[in-house]
Formats: sequence, C-alpha cells, structure tokens
Amino acid sequence: MNLLSILIFHLSSPRFRILKTLYVNFKLLPFKVAIKLPIYIYGKCTLYWVEGKAEIMSDHIYSGMIKLGKNSEYFNGQDNSAFLYLSKQSKIIFNGPCSIGNNFKIRVATDAILEFGEYTFFGSSIKIVCSNKISIGRFTRIAFESQIIDDSFHYVYNESTGSVTNRFGSIILGEYNWVGNRASISKNTQTKAFTIICANSYLSKDYTKTENEKIMLGGIPAKEIGEGYRRIFSVEIEKEISDIFSREKSRNTILYKKTFEDEYDSIINWFHDVM
Repeated sequence: MNLLSILIFHLSSPRFRILKTLYVNFKLLPFKVAIKLPIYIYGKCTLYWVEGKAEIMSDHIYSGMIKLGKNSEYFNGQDNSAFLYLSKQSKIIFNGPCSIGNNFKIRVATDAILEFGEYTFFGSSIKIVCSNKISIGRFTRIAFESQIIDDSFHYVYNESTGSVTNRFGSIILGEYNWVGNRASISKNTQTKAFTIICANSYLSKDYTKTENEKIMLGGIPAKEIGEGYRRIFSVEIEKEISDIFSREKSRNTILYKKTFEDEYDSIINWFHDVM
C-alpha cells in the first residue's frame, strides 16, 4: 500500500473525537474511572441527552477499552448519523471491552438498563433502543444494520378480548451468540449460549425453552432450523479452512474432522486486533 493510499484510508476513517470522549467519560463515569478514559468516541456523534450513568464492571479498566463509532469492518461508509441518547436515571453497564461500529444509534430511556458482556462486538449502523432492559452476553457478535429494540412504542387494543399487551419487554441474548446482518430482535427475546441467528431474521420470543443446544434460528418470525451448529471463532482454524477452500474452489462443503474448542485467547486476540 503506497503512502497516498494510506493517507486516503486514514482521512476516510472516523476520527477520534477528543472533546466528546472527555465529555462522555466525565459525564457518565465516576471521576476515578473517567480519568482513565475507558470510552473512546469516533466520528461525528450527536449527544442528544447524556443524563444517565455508566458502570464498568471489570477488574482491568484501561483507556479505549470501549470504542463507539470506530469503523472496524468496512461494510458502511460514514453517514454522520450516530447518536447517543441517555435519559435521566438510565444506565449502561459494560462488563469489559466492547466495540460498536460507525453510524450507531443508542437510546436508553429513563430507568432502563442496557448491559454489554465482555468482548461484545457490533457492526456498523447498529440500532439499540432500550426502554426497559437489554442484556447481551459476553463474546457475542452482532453484524451490521441489525436492530435490538425492547419496546413496541404503542399499545394495541384487542376488540374481541378487551386485552392490551404491555409495550415494554426485555431482551436477553446468551453468550457467544452470532447474529447475522439486518436481524431484528424485539422485546421478550431470549437466546441460549452459542445461538446462531441468520441474516434478516426477526426474533420476538423465548428460544431457551428448547432442549437442543447450539441452535440456528432463521426466518420471519425466526424458528429453529437446526442444532449442533456453532460459529468458528478461532482465527487459526478459520484460516486453515479458508486455505482448503482456496485450493479446492469447486467445493461447497468440506469435512473438518478435527475435534476443537474455541479458546478464549484466540477470541480476545481477534477482538484486540480489530479494535
């Protein structure tokens, strides 16, 4: 890559915003935590209301462990639409490092709690609306243009039964979930650990009641379409498989007979590489 290409690349990437970084840290966090600047803001980000609080539940707090607005995947350019809206008495909890891509939208209502597990990763143009409670398990990755909303915003009256359903719910995503792009996750959704959610799917119920493990969900509304599936998180194994397909381009499927378990270190190293 020549010097001109490097220059254009950096000029095109969301820039680190020091003033908004300072404001968000000292507005949301206790002074002894804020002074470490654990939250970095990138790109143009509108701060509509920042009246809530943040907590970092980690034994190791360091500068830039939480990045909001950095483009780490390059599926979207900058449209300068990112915003952060935290009502009074709202709370965001970070249990460790977290990365949220450019063009993000985060809105947390009064008394609502939005919780991110450690090493969670979100693609660009993510929309999170938390009016009650949203909890996202550790090591979960959610692809670009997906939305997570625990509020239907309006009440609906059923004339035949006289019933009205609560517009508020909660969302609890298990650890190691992998959510495809443009998935829509609505109130009352719960998932097990290692759940795979296919792109463009719509979720709105409790999927933890199934006896099956490592399930794949897909469709509108989403339903279980398979079990025993899991995302390969290991960078080394992913490269090994990619090399096989590169040599055998006509193959659509291979048999990978090695027994393996993804190691935390491999996942954490990947996370820090893209951060």
